[in-house]
Amino acid sequence: MRKIIMFVLAAVLFMPGLMAQDDINQFELSKVVSASAREMTALLSTGKNHECLQYIHPARLQAAGSDENMIKKLNAQNEKLLAEGAVIKATYYEQPSKIVRNNGELQCTIPQHTELTTAKGRVITHTALLAISKDNGKSWKFVDASNFDMASLRKLYPNLSPRITLPPKQKPSVFNKE
Repeated sequence: MRKIIMFVLAAVLFMPGLMAQDDINQFELSKVVSASAREMTALLSTGKNHECLQYIHPARLQAAGSDENMIKKLNAQNEKLLAEGAVIKATYYEQPSKIVRNNGELQCTIPQHTELTTAKGRVITHTALLAISKDNGKSWKFVDASNFDMASLRKLYPNLSPRITLPPKQKPSVFNKE
């Protein structure tokens, strides 16, 4: 009985100190990063590509060459979908990965699923976003990681924590019309 009491006492005294070392409130910040991803998606789905730029990570904007080039790229993606007869019906997100702190930033990934309808049926793509906050989680910037492997992503973003990994790539789920 005495050992149990000592164990409980040690847990009560030392656990708060251990938890304080990781001052990241995973639950609250997960809600914020998910809400930011949904806001970005809503802007994209309504064609408000200029407003969407506030959610795109500066390294990705720089890789595009300029804000205007990124807007052209987003417009071209939408036009390609329309030309192929595809319409985005919904985008939803899973729970973000563990949020980590690295060099003054918060970082995580968030799995993304996008449902499209086509003349042939439905397709659901399974990708991920890299999410980064430089202001302790108040705002988040994203990189669509669907066309990147980890080496390419680290080249684009050298400050990326080694604890960040991408979910395994998945083939789209295809549901043909019968």
